Amino acid sequence: MMAVAGGIALAAGVLLFVLEPLLSGRGAPAYGGDDRHDEAAARRRVALAALRDLEYDRATGKLDAEDYAALESDLSREALDALGAAAADMPEDPAAAALEREIAAVRQALREGLQCGSCRHVNASGARFCSRCGDPLGAAS
Repeated sequence: MMAVAGGIALAAGVLLFVLEPLLSGRGAPAYGGDDRHDEAAARRRVALAALRDLEYDRATGKLDAEDYAALESDLSREALDALGAAAADMPEDPAAAALEREIAAVRQALREGLQCGSCRHVNASGARFCSRCGDPLGAAS
């Protein structure tokens, strides 16, 4: 009798544990992805999904090589257009902009002869001596 009561209590506990999310009234979001709902994002998702489906159809033998090549060319072009439009709408990356400014400064220093011939350090504009090793700039090549 005690074993039956223990089994019923255990079953009730498991049942309550399983049903707890339903009984608590808490809900989970139906969509956890990107909340941007613009036309470019929709075009990009549709084009990439179509390419994925095309690959699946080719792999399962639903498409022959000729049809696959024609469809893949068109869908790839659409996907690249959608990705290009999305890239144009994206804000500029600050790290990439800082890197581009640094590259431009190094190129300018090389044109002006501000790179030390001894230690290869790039010095500030107007410098006559290397700020790292002290050698005169333009003395060594």
